[in-house]
Amino acid sequence: MRRYVHTTIKMTIALVITTLIAQSLNLDYAITAGILAVLFMQLTRKDSYVNAAKRILDGLLAIGLSTVFFLITGYNTATFFYFTIFFIALSFALKISVGIVPSLVLVSHLLIEGSFSWAMILNAVLLIGISASVAMMLNVLYPLNTYKYLSGYINAIDELLIRDIINLSVALTAPDKKQKHLDFHQDNRDNLKKILHKAELADKDIMFDKDHRHIAYLRMRHAQMNRIDRLFDLYEKLKRHHPHADILSEYVYELSGDIGKPDKATPQLDKLKELREDFRTKPLPETREAFETRAILFQMMFEIESLLHEKVRFHTEHPAFQ
Repeated sequence: MRRYVHTTIKMTIALVITTLIAQSLNLDYAITAGILAVLFMQLTRKDSYVNAAKRILDGLLAIGLSTVFFLITGYNTATFFYFTIFFIALSFALKISVGIVPSLVLVSHLLIEGSFSWAMILNAVLLIGISASVAMMLNVLYPLNTYKYLSGYINAIDELLIRDIINLSVALTAPDKKQKHLDFHQDNRDNLKKILHKAELADKDIMFDKDHRHIAYLRMRHAQMNRIDRLFDLYEKLKRHHPHADILSEYVYELSGDIGKPDKATPQLDKLKELREDFRTKPLPETREAFETRAILFQMMFEIESLLHEKVRFHTEHPAFQ
């Protein structure tokens, strides 16, 4: 909601400022400049700049190409239709189709003029140039507090992960209440996707800084959540309670307390290795069901190991992150 509110504010400001500038320069169709400025505004800075470049290129292409069409076959509706078909196909071929609609609006101004006019061509170029300039400057100057929001998303996802790991810890001691714990995990999973989507939009607002550690951290957590998905898939296969499950549950609960920005995954890997070696020294299962249960618990430990390696890998790539 916050992003849509800010985008609405930026669009409104861009509309007003651009229209006033166009009017002060006595340009024809001044309101068109304001509308074009609104089109230049996207939800993120990155999308705004990328699409702005495409719209400017498409607009200039449309002005030049339509003038050639009009000079050859006349300033009439039939020529406009033929030009439109050719121009749309060309825009898609050049992958700049986001500029089709505003470009056709500018060409319609040339059609209304009814004859070749350098003044009208200059008018069309100024309309798109002014609207793009105002929109891009406003995108840069408008305060967004991007890093503050990214930090908030990190805290929110860490909290989701902590709750889900505690949920797994409890679930391991209660295989008879599977659906309750699976539903809780799915809710966490859905919430994580929503937060990650917001964070990816926020990351696109970072235009003049190469610091993308925050989104890398969030994607690492997403990868860990995929591992937790696998852990719950394995948990779902458990048929009965097993003493080893209590031991693993204690380890998982302790792990939940180490979820955070510092690298606590490395010492947890050492503890997990000790736990796995301890499991290997236990007497062999006496029944097939006990053997299958123990095998599942071993698989779960390997998944937890992969989960921890995701965090270690992040700190290897971003050693200064805290």
